[in-house]
Amino acid sequence: MRPPIVLAVIAPLFLNLNLHVGDDNAKARLKELQIRVVKQDFAGDKLRLELLAFCRAHVGSPLYAPAVEALRYVPGPLDKLDANAIDEEDRKFLSIRELVAYVRPNGRAIASVAISYDGSLLATSGWDNVVHLHKLGDKEPISWAKLEGSPSGIAFSLDGKLLATGCAETNVVLWNLTGDKPKLEQKMGGHKQRPFAVAFAPKGQMLASGCYDPVLRIWKLDDLTPEVWAILANEKTTSLGLSSLAFSHDGKYLVAGNHIGKETLRIWDAAGNILDEKTPPPAKARLVACSPAEPIFAFAGDDGDIHVWKFGARIEKLRTFAAHTGKNLPPIVKALAFSPDGKILASSGQDKRVRLWNTATGENLREWQFNQEARALAFSSDGRHLAVGNSDGTLYILRLGSPRIKAE
Repeated sequence: MRPPIVLAVIAPLFLNLNLHVGDDNAKARLKELQIRVVKQDFAGDKLRLELLAFCRAHVGSPLYAPAVEALRYVPGPLDKLDANAIDEEDRKFLSIRELVAYVRPNGRAIASVAISYDGSLLATSGWDNVVHLHKLGDKEPISWAKLEGSPSGIAFSLDGKLLATGCAETNVVLWNLTGDKPKLEQKMGGHKQRPFAVAFAPKGQMLASGCYDPVLRIWKLDDLTPEVWAILANEKTTSLGLSSLAFSHDGKYLVAGNHIGKETLRIWDAAGNILDEKTPPPAKARLVACSPAEPIFAFAGDDGDIHVWKFGARIEKLRTFAAHTGKNLPPIVKALAFSPDGKILASSGQDKRVRLWNTATGENLREWQFNQEARALAFSSDGRHLAVGNSDGTLYILRLGSPRIKAE
């Protein structure tokens, strides 16, 4: 039985949308998909897959945001997760109303978590040097594969065919996910230490990787054998250790945070024939995240503040807000993640809280108290689910809204 949708809520949202951008055929196609959402044309999952394909094709364009908004109302694999599949005593102990899945994939702290764009796979990397893959689409996550890895960032390509991870050596590893089990696609060398951060460009045409040296490598993935497009190595810089990487929504900019240094925020223009470093206002950044829908990014340094800035001819500061507290060694903010429409920013901190923020105002929209620090966060592409990876190796999936209402 398909879940009902409140037509009075979503019909005006779509049908009154006035698009003055993009190709006329693309606008007409989006309008057709929106009307089918209003009509609840969910049979066979065809509409969701078509919307996902449209979103992938229009990443970085003004059509992306309304397409993602339509996707919010369509049931997907994560909607099948059932809180009743969690042990009753665990549910009572955890006492999180929005919790719909709870597993412990890693033996030590989870370093990174990612959900494939189609919502069918979830990956975690941990300090136990293991990457776990779970399939989604049942009442609970189903363990699919266990890969040798490292406590590095992990990233799915937009089409879901590739997973990028670190490894116990100094390579970046690409895994092919199209078969019955993940298959080693490429081991890309060049780093002298374990890669710590990885990020796919929005359309998947490039992959950036960084390690502690700091060394930044950008790979072009257009051919069967990835080619190095840009390398920054042996730099005389005050920053050390690339800890976080993120591409802007249109792939034009690459943002980096570093472990050590006073001015650790770095930004490059990656849209031309060379990697051109920009000169943002001096700032300290360990964690960086870019909005998938707008030219804005967020970062956090050693303290509990979150900074939201804007790309453009000049890199502009928009706002700063106090997000978390802590008394231990920095960083106080542990993870950042934007919702697919860029309107919400999720953060976690030493205070063992996960919070949702209004990106435009810095208003605290919602929060949860956990028993351990949340070290990794990831939104699903429908914007209605949030994966939380904790310092004890546990993974939580929270449902922020149902397909029939707009998540607040």
